[in-house]
Amino acid sequence: MDLTHIQGHLRRLFNSGGHDHAGHRIVYWHDQAGEFVEELDNIGIGELHEDGVSLVRIDDESTFGIKFRVLLDEPKARFVLYQRGPHIDPAGDFLLDIKKWAAPFAADRSTMVLRELGLVDELTLKPYIVDRAKYFGSRERLQKLQKLVVPGDGEFQLDLKILAVLAKATQPQLSLILRNVLAEADPKDWTAENRVLAEFGRFDVLTRFWEFIAREFRYQDDKPSVRNLLLRLFATDFARHASGRIPQALQHLILPNGGGANAVVFMDGWRDSSTHQAGYDHMSASTAEDLRIRDHLSGFSLVDLTAVDTFIDVEKRIASLLTRQINEAAETVNSVQVSDLAKTRQDAYWANRNKPTTHDAPRRSLHAVYDALIHASALLALKGEMGPHIRTNSADETWELYTGKLFRIDQLYRLFSEATDIAEGEGWDILKDLRQHVEDVYGNWYLAELGSLWTGQVQNGMLQSWSLPATLNQYDFFRRVVKPLLENDPERRVVIIVSDAFRYEAAHELLQVLNGQDRIRAKLDAMVGVLPSYTALGMASLLPHERLGYAADGTVLIDGKSSSGLDARNKILGLVSGVAVKASDLMDMKKDKGKEFFRPYRVIYVYHDQIDQTADRGNEEKTFDAVRTSIEEINGLVRRAFTFNCNFALVTADHGFLFQNEAPGIAQKNAIKDKPAGTFIAKKRYLIGENLGTDSGAIAGHISTTAKVTTDTEFWVPKGVNRFHFVGGSRFVHGGAMPQEICVPLLRIQYSRGEGKERERTRVSKVGLALLLHSNRITTSRHRFTITQTEAITARRQAVTVRVAVFDEDVQISNAEILTFDSSAADMNAWKRDVWLTLVNQTFDSRKHYKLIVRDTDDQLDLVSANVTISLAFDNDF
Repeated sequence: MDLTHIQGHLRRLFNSGGHDHAGHRIVYWHDQAGEFVEELDNIGIGELHEDGVSLVRIDDESTFGIKFRVLLDEPKARFVLYQRGPHIDPAGDFLLDIKKWAAPFAADRSTMVLRELGLVDELTLKPYIVDRAKYFGSRERLQKLQKLVVPGDGEFQLDLKILAVLAKATQPQLSLILRNVLAEADPKDWTAENRVLAEFGRFDVLTRFWEFIAREFRYQDDKPSVRNLLLRLFATDFARHASGRIPQALQHLILPNGGGANAVVFMDGWRDSSTHQAGYDHMSASTAEDLRIRDHLSGFSLVDLTAVDTFIDVEKRIASLLTRQINEAAETVNSVQVSDLAKTRQDAYWANRNKPTTHDAPRRSLHAVYDALIHASALLALKGEMGPHIRTNSADETWELYTGKLFRIDQLYRLFSEATDIAEGEGWDILKDLRQHVEDVYGNWYLAELGSLWTGQVQNGMLQSWSLPATLNQYDFFRRVVKPLLENDPERRVVIIVSDAFRYEAAHELLQVLNGQDRIRAKLDAMVGVLPSYTALGMASLLPHERLGYAADGTVLIDGKSSSGLDARNKILGLVSGVAVKASDLMDMKKDKGKEFFRPYRVIYVYHDQIDQTADRGNEEKTFDAVRTSIEEINGLVRRAFTFNCNFALVTADHGFLFQNEAPGIAQKNAIKDKPAGTFIAKKRYLIGENLGTDSGAIAGHISTTAKVTTDTEFWVPKGVNRFHFVGGSRFVHGGAMPQEICVPLLRIQYSRGEGKERERTRVSKVGLALLLHSNRITTSRHRFTITQTEAITARRQAVTVRVAVFDEDVQISNAEILTFDSSAADMNAWKRDVWLTLVNQTFDSRKHYKLIVRDTDDQLDLVSANVTISLAFDNDF
């Protein structure tokens, strides 16, 4: 309590009003209720003490000693004599004479409290202040309440704010108070003391708390408890969102209609609170066990549960049913519908990777499950589109089919595998059958069909010239790509990133990443790689050269000199004002050092080795992890290079690779038992030597045709996806003629530094949104809104995730829903998304404008808003 006015009154008594107008020497303060005993010491501090006034507690000292001190020992000193409790019988009051001639003083605590709260005109609240005397006995508690009180507050508002102070809630809102109450609950021991409820009881507001709860949620119980309230809140939230018949075992727990609406909004806010999310996860898990939710879910279909966020068991049930649906539909699966549902669940609570993973909520793994379902359904749908056989009439058509569509199967297989590995890391079997299905489709249909078709076309035509119309050969890379860039612009500096085993499908993903960044414009082409498709030959073919050849030991020569290693490549590049550098060294360069390093050169070859060094050296099970790392690192390399006074980059590779999660069986082992005489290099996917001859089990040819070497060097590669032998790892291989191995990516990347039209063409922004309102009048407590994209997703128009809710000025009056808009479909109907919002149970002014707000979850900007009116019928009244 602010005691300055008490001090002021006492000073006036001491300074005026006595017989000689010099002021009283002694003031007698009788505090019958003992209201100020906690604050008494504060009164003697400050100006009163400086004026020489002493505070004496009559109850704590000898009355004889007090009288001796006041009358004889300090006859001119000034005193405040404070006494609490009932009046003493005058016959036995040794200080009666002093009390009679001392200046009397008294304070009305309830009035003083109201004055400090700014409610001095609300005298009808004085009995209320007396009833809350325990709370107001502390100045600290009074000051905390004082910050929350506004003029016009009555008992209802004051009690709510007292509860907020005791619960340490940030605002006097029942939802925040209840969250803090629940945070103190222990589902393992409901008999344990709840600290917040204990504080409510200590200050006589516990009954009022349960009155507030009853009013908010229509919760009635003779013996209200946190556990019982939780059971009803969770059961109501589940029932409000689930379709179909609610089990009898839950029906009696569902809160009445008006309270049910408020329960939905409260539970949504609890889940949305970053502070209390972990608590929700824990309470949800415990309550699900009490309610036996898992047993009840068997009666619900997939469509019945898609709006439910209450329990993680529901999320697992949705994922399981969707997985089963994909498996059963196989190649007839509607991958668009699967993707829409999966992404909706990823935006929801339990599978949202933007929320933290906890013991009770392994969100990263759940998100990965849905990723796996999206990729698997797309892969299976692509097989359905292609039919039982992959058919083309020529190698050129097959190449066009692969670079335009079939590469997606390799990409989807990789993405599915990545996601499934994360999910299986939890020990889950949910994707086990689907994984086997995908493995079968990928190996026994896709690779087998493509291998058979492509092998025949290579042997029957392409091998004779090793060329395809309108397609660049890898060995012509420098002559036909790099050299013209340098000649057309004498000031141009080109960075060439060569990533070992970076195949076409991964480059396509990198393309999307690059084009999704401001100022960058990238284009992807394919080159026909050299054969055999292995590192030494592929790397040499990318360097400037007049002729390639082989030394007797198998070393690849450029113009008669070794091309192996960074030093040898630096000597070769020195002839064209070029230099070679490791990717790690480039990334370590600071901006000034990088500019200085680049300055003397026009061509900078950056060698990146993540996939090959990981998979081909004993860790082939981490192949797809290495691809993911490569995409991230190459993106970083490109951006780093552009800070070193360079605005053009090329990304390519020496070769691709084949990889399957399942180790190849005996059917993939080539029938050739012994390597032919004259072999000087023998690997799983290729043999190199001289005078090798031919064999019905191998594709045989001359490297002078496939790589334009000048020496008479020959090769054998196995047909299809076969291996010559299985010594060492055999899941990750390269060297053969499959498109995955010889379709070499060529990414051309340009950086726009200036402004104007070129800058505008490379500007990246989020897709636009619009509301489709048939009427701006809401007539039911649960209302559907429709939001649509205004354009399709492209590399330059990126997806946006939004939070949608109804507001009364700054106060949210509905639950909130999260939606992601990421449709790239040409059909505008696919751009639309529906969202259902539940209003709180309160009285709405039908003449007032409320606001529906669509807010970006990243930067919290309001993207779309619309005025709405609310005129509810009778749905909240019963």
